[in-house]
Amino acid sequence: HACRQRPDRLKWAAVLPMRDISAAVLAVRAARELDAVAVMTFGTVGHRMLHDPEFDPVWEAASRLRMPVCVHVGWSYPALRDSCEGLFAADNISFTFPLFMGFFSFAGGGILDRFPDLRVAFLEGGGGWLPYFVERMDHYFGAHTANTWGILPKRRPSDYLRTGQIFATCEADELLLPQVLDCLGEDQVMVSADMPHAEAREGSIEELQHRKDVSDAVKEKILWHNPARFYNL
Repeated sequence: HACRQRPDRLKWAAVLPMRDISAAVLAVRAARELDAVAVMTFGTVGHRMLHDPEFDPVWEAASRLRMPVCVHVGWSYPALRDSCEGLFAADNISFTFPLFMGFFSFAGGGILDRFPDLRVAFLEGGGGWLPYFVERMDHYFGAHTANTWGILPKRRPSDYLRTGQIFATCEADELLLPQVLDCLGEDQVMVSADMPHAEAREGSIEELQHRKDVSDAVKEKILWHNPARFYNL
């Protein structure tokens, strides 16, 4: 309702009820009809990973309806939650690691092979993990063959970074931002939220604008053009 009051300023994404596949598919359709710009899930559905074929109807609906998928950080994996007794561990492990698991599902679990028109963004986890994780996935991709037990993607995981399907948000102050831009590409990195959250930081857009190691043209892409293209604005 609030977004309809100011459609020029406010856009929204629909959280999918992934534990009920039929309901999630209906939610994708309803989100499109209600002018959402994306649908959102966490990096796992409980202990199950997103490339489980049972979830394919959700990705098929999102692809067919041109609804971008957002994978957000969150406490979605029960065993990780059980392992973290304090907030510091929870923020850094059980909150963040499921995002990496979601990335694996799309770039390593075959989702992008099965739905080549699907676009996906990995939100609020920064981007510094991408160069390491993609390099590690590439390393082990080369050690396996199609006879390996389980699903193997058709291409090296790093190849999917060049298809225009994968986006990620960055933090304004992260030291590895230039490496993230080299790894993912300057057309697929987006600004992260400007809310202070628990770390009591705000003004991240201004922080990004004052960086000297990122060109003004790339800053404009991160702040404006890339989000507009990902969300079909």
